[in-house]
Order: sequence, then structure tokens, then C-alpha cells
Amino acid sequence: MTLSRISLPAIVLMLCACATEIPVSAASVSTSRSQPSGVLQPESEVVHTARYTLVSLSPDDALRQPLHQIIRHTLPRHKKSAGLTRGDGLRAWLAGTGYGLCLPASRDARLLYSSPLPDIWRSAGPMRIDTALQAIAGSAWRMTVEEVSRTVCFVPADQRQN
Repeated sequence: MTLSRISLPAIVLMLCACATEIPVSAASVSTSRSQPSGVLQPESEVVHTARYTLVSLSPDDALRQPLHQIIRHTLPRHKKSAGLTRGDGLRAWLAGTGYGLCLPASRDARLLYSSPLPDIWRSAGPMRIDTALQAIAGSAWRMTVEEVSRTVCFVPADQRQN
């Protein structure tokens, strides 16, 4: 009997010790965001689609800016021709984005599009599309994006923008 009398208060004390709350400092709970003053950021609207699933109604970054998508590409080898060109690689990375390559207006651009694609680019990623396009073109080229016509152009890096 004495064992049950001693063990009952001990069990109660252990359960109470497990239920005590640890005080949390206000600094660790801070949810303030670093935003410029005067700029209102609307809360993201969400829809409850299932028991534990909330879906945001605002489009994510990849929908707003398709060239920021992170993807992987594997390009097949051409059997009859000598190989893939950089233009082929650029077009493959742009496929499905809604963007296209601008027509090669200069001799330099034709040189870029017709030069051979390095074998390392046959299978690449995951990476952002805009980063891959710039890397395929190389550091001698500057990528420009015309949002109205949704075209991607390349000009020599040393050439000034008009």
C-alpha cells in the first residue's frame, strides 16, 4: 500500500512537469516582414480544396515569369546531320514557355545560332531557363527579352543597347 501511495503523487508530479509551458520571448515569435514603409502587400488568398489542402489563388513565380522555371532537358542526337547547333539548344530550352528566338538579323547572331552545341548541353539541369539560355550562348553574348512580342534575342556583349 505504501508503494501505491508514493507512486501516485510521483506520477501526478511527472505529468504536471510535462505539461508546463516554456515562456517564449517576443523576439523569437516576431512575424514582421521587412517591407518598405507605405507599401501594402496583400495577403495571399487561399482556397480549401481538401481536408488538409490549401491552394493559393495567386500565380506562382513560374506562371508570371516563364523564363524563371527550373527544368531539366535532354536533347536527342541527330542521326543524319553533323549534330545539334546552339540555335537548336536555345529553341529546345524555350519550348513550352511561350517565348521564341528572334530572327538572326545580324551576321553575328547567325554565327551564334549555327555554331555547334557542346555535348555537355545535350543533358543539362535542373536549372532556370534564363540561366541555361545565357550559358548556352556564352559570355560573349548578352540576352535581351522583349516581353511584348515574347522573343529572346542575343547581341554581342560588347555592343551597347540602343
